[in-house]
Amino acid sequence: MKQFIIRLFIISAVLAMANFVSGLFNPALISKAWWWLPVFFMVTNGFLFWLFLRAQDKKLSSFANFFMIATFTKLLFYLAVILIYVFYNRADAVPFIITFFIYYAFFTAYEVITITKPKS
Repeated sequence: MKQFIIRLFIISAVLAMANFVSGLFNPALISKAWWWLPVFFMVTNGFLFWLFLRAQDKKLSSFANFFMIATFTKLLFYLAVILIYVFYNRADAVPFIITFFIYYAFFTAYEVITITKPKS
């Protein structure tokens, strides 16, 4: 778990720096809320990974069911966050959705790679 959190922090820092630097060149493409997205994804992915670790101790079919339900719930939660943000900040909708998707792609890829990696 500790190694996962450290790598999660590194991914967050790299993405935040890339977001900041790209905002210097073209501020119109960067959401005003970019700064809290790394924290949001670190917290949600860290919590889900902790739940996945606990579920891995059970039989494989239970873990597979839990993984699918947790992923579906996470998607619904993320969709709710996007919709609520866009409802209250319509002018920032497109940059927020693009930024959110980029963070989502990187964090989800890391999460899936880590979960499916065989234990040593």
